[in-house]
Amino acid sequence: MYRFLDPIAWMFPALRRAGPGVATGEARAVEVPGHGAMLADASVDLTGENCLRTNLVTKRALDAAPPGSVVEIVSDNLSSVETIPFMLAGHGCVHLGTLHLEGTWKIYARKL
Repeated sequence: MYRFLDPIAWMFPALRRAGPGVATGEARAVEVPGHGAMLADASVDLTGENCLRTNLVTKRALDAAPPGSVVEIVSDNLSSVETIPFMLAGHGCVHLGTLHLEGTWKIYARKL
């Protein structure tokens, strides 16, 4: 199942922002450099968010992901993109790859 995760908005409705919240659907195929094609089970879209919120929501999404799932993290914040791969191991995940496309980065992680 493919879904957009925003645990902060889900836990604290007063902090909800306009735009995608939790959306469900089918897992989608993605191409990860060095790993080939795979299915992304969840996506966290943090485009336009500051570094602190990006890291906090990413941590919560990784903790909520089931074992074996692939999580896609989308951000346009360079400082967050630089720190996220280093925090993955602390949340039981492995970094699969990072793509830079059209002003945004996509980070792929697999929950162990």
